[in-house]
Amino acid sequence: MTSRLLSIPLRAVTVLAVVGAVALAGCGKKDAAPDKAATAAPPVAGTPVVPPTAPTDREIKITSIKPDGGTLKTGETVKLAISAAYTLPAQGGGVGIVVQDSKNALIANKLTQVTGGSGTVAEEIEFKVPATERIVVHVPLYLKDETKSATVASREFKVTAK
Repeated sequence: MTSRLLSIPLRAVTVLAVVGAVALAGCGKKDAAPDKAATAAPPVAGTPVVPPTAPTDREIKITSIKPDGGTLKTGETVKLAISAAYTLPAQGGGVGIVVQDSKNALIANKLTQVTGGSGTVAEEIEFKVPATERIVVHVPLYLKDETKSATVASREFKVTAK
């Protein structure tokens, strides 16, 4: 019997060892609780999907944006000057500027820290206009240590060819 084991190629022994290790790795593991989002019923066709509502203790409004309105041209360098008024809980947070193209690709972004309460922020952001149908400028308001926000003001610019 010993001579028969020695005649098995090393590659076959390695494969058997890996398969055995994988099988043993699964033993004794407790299955994780299913993700509630994954087990939720899919939305019914025709039913509107309601986005999460923004908390009522914070607010952001664009009070001015220059250049305002209108159209941007592909290839031009734009310097946006944005002013926004905000209200935020006492712990403070940040006001962002996120510039995206029509496919939601990031063009430019900036974050400014602000104190809690009400205030205004004035910032500039510069970017080169890519070949796209439109540019969307989002101004999200983040609570301190947040990485996502449902409190966002937005403006849109049409883009034309050079």
